[in-house]
Amino acid sequence: MVVTPGSGNGRALRTARRLSRLLGRRGVESTIRTFGNLAALRRWAETCEPDFSRLICIGGDATLSAAAHASIRTNIPCVPVPNGFGNLFARFFGFPDRVDAIVALLETGQVRRVDVGVARNGAGRDLFLSHRSYGLLEQIQHTAERGRRQPRHRLLRYLWYYGVAYRFLFRTGLASFTVDVDGKTVADDAVLVTVANVETYRGFLTLTPAASPIDGRFDVAVLPRVSKTALMTHLLRLLFRLPGSRRPLAIYRGRRVVVTTSRRRDELTIWRRALPLLVPPGAIDELRQRTIDDQD
Repeated sequence: MVVTPGSGNGRALRTARRLSRLLGRRGVESTIRTFGNLAALRRWAETCEPDFSRLICIGGDATLSAAAHASIRTNIPCVPVPNGFGNLFARFFGFPDRVDAIVALLETGQVRRVDVGVARNGAGRDLFLSHRSYGLLEQIQHTAERGRRQPRHRLLRYLWYYGVAYRFLFRTGLASFTVDVDGKTVADDAVLVTVANVETYRGFLTLTPAASPIDGRFDVAVLPRVSKTALMTHLLRLLFRLPGSRRPLAIYRGRRVVVTTSRRRDELTIWRRALPLLVPPGAIDELRQRTIDDQD
């Protein structure tokens, strides 16, 4: 088991200990490895010996993306346990967070391979399992989570994010992005970009409702430049799912996405079926049917 103790406001480490005790009572040996930050977890994931049969990753999306390097490199199935705030990837497959359900999953789960996003820029290469956002959402998340000052209660945290968004919108300028999808420029003045492998901000701000990690493509949500007032209004309409809320947001699909500003250029590609994942029985079949229904 790998865990970043700060995930879930400390809940992740408690979950790991409870799970370890329950596995021990069933005669299953387990080891807990804690990492103070994501960089340390990634260094371990890129160098660890394949001396385990399952990699149980307890935390949020960032923790899971860092740990995924180990499963991809060793071909040992990954078992996500959602204990962060968003948990977009784990929730998408229906992974449980209760320790008894996790033990049942270890006994009955099926190993399936799913897509992974790869982001390359001047700083190197990084993996992501759920999404990579640019512009307003990236800036809001970075500001809101700085120093871990955000409230623990989920509703209060949503309000906290919207408070940060309001202050950010009306006190700073908005960056501008050029977006290419499979070699075609789809926007040259976007203020919000999300490149998604799963449904993004589900239940909060659904930007990519049909994104799937088994179809070999990203879903790319792009919002062209509008006034700050119009942008805030649009985000609120998306939040409350009002009629016409998806305009002027555009969705594109592709295997290679390039997001560029005057100071930054990121190239994002799909790594097809790269991650071995232990999923609940029937989860992939349900996902395939959902993908077909969305495309129809």
